[in-house]
Amino acid sequence: MRQLFDPLAASFRHEGSNGEAAVLIHGFTGVPAHFRPMGKVLADAGYTVVAPLLAGHGTTIEDMYKAGRDDWIDSARAAHESVAAHHDRVHFVGLSMGGLLSIVVAAEAGAATVSTINAPISIRDKTAYLARLLHRFRPEVRWPEEDPPDLDDEVKPFYLTYPGFPTKAMADLVSISRQALRIAPDLRCPTLVVQSLVDETVDPRSGARLARAFGRQTRLVWLESSIHNSLLDRERHVIHRAVLDRLAIDSGESLRSDNVSQP
Repeated sequence: MRQLFDPLAASFRHEGSNGEAAVLIHGFTGVPAHFRPMGKVLADAGYTVVAPLLAGHGTTIEDMYKAGRDDWIDSARAAHESVAAHHDRVHFVGLSMGGLLSIVVAAEAGAATVSTINAPISIRDKTAYLARLLHRFRPEVRWPEEDPPDLDDEVKPFYLTYPGFPTKAMADLVSISRQALRIAPDLRCPTLVVQSLVDETVDPRSGARLARAFGRQTRLVWLESSIHNSLLDRERHVIHRAVLDRLAIDSGESLRSDNVSQP
């Protein structure tokens, strides 16, 4: 494995005591560091926690050119396999593209629950849907230089990402989004959809679309003021509570159905 651009970009694992495990999957151009605050919360609650580094992430953008859709899915599968044999129930929690990967792998693995956070069912920048054509003319996209988000000091060190991405990788993200939306109605486990109303990357209507696709066993939680990476924003404690509540629900229990109307 190539050298990480920051030590906090590494995958991490906490051993739990309750016989259950949670697989935490980061997003496009992201790293497991984004899940470190939640990982501690879940570990303190007794869960074994594993947060993999997806292929092509955490090192250099050049490495992202060498990885794509199937590699990211394989990374998520490997994380599941690392805990499946020794835990009674395995849960998936994913941020952004990690939410899509969670759906895809959970459908194969028979997960206990799936929780998605700002999953990109619909992306605000519509040029993303032309990426498969555009990558020949514009192979790489760089984020505009701007001040970092105003985050609490305790989570600022975890705000790590690449300064851009290969355009072809965005085409793979769009492909996974479509695959996950097709698969979502077939999931038979309790699900949680968390969506920020002011998400700067994902169209907030994504939350309602995904919740409707999941159907009866879904809870939808709206965040009022969080950025796309809401795991590190000031409503992160709302997410922690919602995820803990979802993980604690047995698939045989009756679940409440929240309002899934569009914002």
